[in-house]
Amino acid sequence: MVRSWLDKNQAALRERFSNLGHIIVWMEQMTTRRFIVVAAEEFIIVSLCTLMCLYFGKIVVWYCCLAAFAIHLVVHFIQFVVWKGYIPAIFTTAFCLPYCFWAMIKTYSFFSLYEMFVYAFIGIILCVLNLIVMHMIVKRHSQ
Repeated sequence: MVRSWLDKNQAALRERFSNLGHIIVWMEQMTTRRFIVVAAEEFIIVSLCTLMCLYFGKIVVWYCCLAAFAIHLVVHFIQFVVWKGYIPAIFTTAFCLPYCFWAMIKTYSFFSLYEMFVYAFIGIILCVLNLIVMHMIVKRHSQ
């Protein structure tokens, strides 16, 4: 689905967002298979963080994952608004983002506002690093 959407919207992406050419070129190299591998790996990480939280009772690791995932979804929502039309991630974003906000509100009693921002920042940094590494791995193994 990702590949077909990119193929269909490639010209419009280049025209409307010409200043993001390097990102568009990178996206054009993304196959549906690569996308699925990266998304599955992210799902496994979030699941493991959740299981660690349940088993060890340490909510910090889970909150870092939750915050990073929520911000990731907000980025998809912003993409949807800027694009002014369908993007492949919008349906899952519409279902998951309300849960993320609800879960973050429920965890507010466990952390100070400062801690929430620090843990969210740590989660984002780890998420970005993971995405970079995963994209490098899938690109290398698919050539």
